[in-house]
Amino acid sequence: MSHAWRPLFLVLILVGVVLIARAIIVPKDFMAKNGDYKYQWHRVGNEEDWKNFPVKYKGRDFCGQCHAAQLGLVTASKHAMVQCENCHVMADERKATHLVDLKESFQYPLKISIDRTRDLCLRCHAKLTYRPAVYAQL
Repeated sequence: MSHAWRPLFLVLILVGVVLIARAIIVPKDFMAKNGDYKYQWHRVGNEEDWKNFPVKYKGRDFCGQCHAAQLGLVTASKHAMVQCENCHVMADERKATHLVDLKESFQYPLKISIDRTRDLCLRCHAKLTYRPAVYAQL
């Protein structure tokens, strides 16, 4: 047997080992549900667990219950499409400035603060060549 065949056999054996290991490790119910092979890969048996997973962020409507005036200002500004949690982040307890007792309507302690760092603004406002010019860029 020629020395040129040895690397080929080695590659074929390696591919076979990887395919066998994948068949053993990957769960049988891991698939692309609904035929969308780009975004739908998940474990089908795990769907109920994710449906029952409690949501930590409530969104603009929740914040507007107490902060209607601020919500009105934001919705009339250029930041109308930005959700409250984008700037008012769940914070470390030592840095929290807005402690709220939400009684039974919210299962988590709401400890938030506003992130006023330039890095936060740059998440949306950094100058990127592919970003449309209609977005404010620094």
